Formats: sequence, structure tokens, C-alpha cells
Amino acid sequence: MLEKILHVIVVTNFPNYADHPWIFGLYGAFAAGIFEELGRFILFTWLLKKYLNYKGGLSFGIGWGGIEAVVLMLMIIVPNIIFAFLINAGTLESSLAAQIPADQLVTLKETVLNQGISFYMLACVERFFAVFIQIALSLLVLLGVANKKFLYVIYAILIHAAIDYPLAFYQTGHIKSLWIIECYVAVFGVLAIVFITKTKKRFQ
Repeated sequence: MLEKILHVIVVTNFPNYADHPWIFGLYGAFAAGIFEELGRFILFTWLLKKYLNYKGGLSFGIGWGGIEAVVLMLMIIVPNIIFAFLINAGTLESSLAAQIPADQLVTLKETVLNQGISFYMLACVERFFAVFIQIALSLLVLLGVANKKFLYVIYAILIHAAIDYPLAFYQTGHIKSLWIIECYVAVFGVLAIVFITKTKKRFQ
């Protein structure tokens, strides 16, 4: 919620952010990294002192990544299903005309009509890898808390920012292919799985 409030303030004051993807990408990447990783750090430090072990970090990451995956997929899929029903019924314009400007309504309709099943399949695959990334980052922050090394939290912020940075170029239209983004996330997902496996020894 705090991150979304910050985004609203920044986008409102800098409406031409899409013209500067390099700067916009840095802002978005570090905003996500700082809010999420500090959030993990605060939770482990204040609320989860009894669970500073491998299983605790693993379950924390599964919960964090799992809830995020469910919420994001619902936010993407459910509205588009509703819009698709309205389009098929021929009532999209009459239902939303009072709420959405005409040009945005046209864009919305074209988006729903042009997005094939591959778009949603890719989103599911991305969320699959994202869950492992969330688990790995949770374990990394937990290692920092357990060993009293805040540097690990900084590492987590930097890694999180590196993962999110290219997304700005897709959001601003500078990268057209969603496959590039998905492959990029998949690489980090595989690295996260390796990290999760090897980190268990650190806790032992």
C-alpha cells in the first residue's frame, strides 16, 4: 500500500515518465526492492523472532510469493474475463462509458480482443518462477537477520531491483516482446531454485 501511494505521487508529478525509461526503471526497481526487502527485514526482526530457521524462511517466502501470485493473477484475469463477457454481449461501451474516457475504452477493448491465451499462460509461468524468487529473497534477508548482517538485506534490495528493472522498458513500450521479459525472469527463477537448495546448509 505504501509503495502504491508513492507511485501515485511520482506518476502524478512526472506524467512524462514513459519518455525516460532508464530513470523510470531505476525508480520503479529500487522502490519495489526497498519496500519489499525492508518489509521482510522488519517482519523477521519484530514479529517472527521464533522462526529464524530454514523452514521459517521457506514458509515465509512461499506465503509471500503465493499470495502475490494469487492476487496478481486475479487482478489480471478476472477483470479481463468480465470485459470479455461485456464485449460478447455488446454492452462494453454502454456499461463503462461513464467511467472510462472513450479513447481508453477503445484501447481496453483492443487489448482484450488481441491478447491470446499465450499471454495468460506466460503470466502463469512468470508467477511460477516469481514464487521461487520470493522464497530465495526471503531466505537471503533471513540470513542477514539471523547473522546480524544488514549487508544481506542490501544484497536482496539490489537483486530485487535488478530483476524488476527491465520491466519498465516493457511497460513504456521500449521492449515489445513479452518473451524477453519472461525469459529474463525465468533465468532468475532458476538461479533462485539453486540458491534455495544450497542455502539450507548455511542454516544448519
